[in-house]
Amino acid sequence: MNQFEPTLRALLAAGHGARFRVEGDSMHPVIRSGEYVKVLPCASSKLRRGDVILAATGRGLTAHRIVRISERGIITRGDNSLRADPLVERGNILGRIAEVEEITGDYRIIDSSVKIITFAGAFMRLLRKRFQQ
Repeated sequence: MNQFEPTLRALLAAGHGARFRVEGDSMHPVIRSGEYVKVLPCASSKLRRGDVILAATGRGLTAHRIVRISERGIITRGDNSLRADPLVERGNILGRIAEVEEITGDYRIIDSSVKIITFAGAFMRLLRKRFQQ
């Protein structure tokens, strides 16, 4: 049995951050497969649209961007995806991705400056949708 998720949950619940290597390209270009991310504990009340969170989902631990916050939970989507994810209940949110370590060893802070990529992605999705009709 993989002990990564329980260990990560315990670290974050104790108020510690954690760094780990990600797999997958759903957040490309902000987070690329093979890069390391730093996740910090964060109360769900402090999360905002545009934040990248780490959540326990049906497919496992997933780092995706918040696109909508409602009373029922949070809707996320990978930056490299056209479709939103199923609703994430607040209890399944482990933390907020604060930093990315590129394969080159350089660091990127994940903050509001990344929101331009979100805007560009949304604009491209609108264009695709319009021209596919």
